[in-house]
Amino acid sequence: MSYAMNRAIGAYRQAAVAVPPLSAVVLLYDEVLNALILTSRHLAAREFEQAYLRTQRAVGILQGLRQNLNLETGGALAKQLLDTYTRNISAINAVCGKPDATQRLVKLSTGLLELRNAWAEMTSLSQRPLDPLLKEFETEFSLVRNA
Repeated sequence: MSYAMNRAIGAYRQAAVAVPPLSAVVLLYDEVLNALILTSRHLAAREFEQAYLRTQRAVGILQGLRQNLNLETGGALAKQLLDTYTRNISAINAVCGKPDATQRLVKLSTGLLELRNAWAEMTSLSQRPLDPLLKEFETEFSLVRNA
């Protein structure tokens, strides 16, 4: 294992214990949302490889959240989250190459924002408002329409 890889793993472990678990989940949702915004920007710029990489960043985070669910102790909520993560992963994987990709990303982001804000209510982190998130995509709609 390389020196850089060891440092990255060490930084991850240090951050993992520095942030309370519920706050970490909220921050992971923020990363997913940011990745989806960047996906739409790359699609608008016709940078398809970068768009794909951003979708895979979002998918990787959701897969990590899904894999850490405890279905035995989590009950119905854990099963519902499992289904939600699985459906979002499938939808994100299918978005690139679609003519309505940006609209799909907006719909996915809106749903994930609701979930993110529900988790944020259990932490000291503030709610993330919908309007600024939608504005991030509006610019992309105009880029796509004018292309």
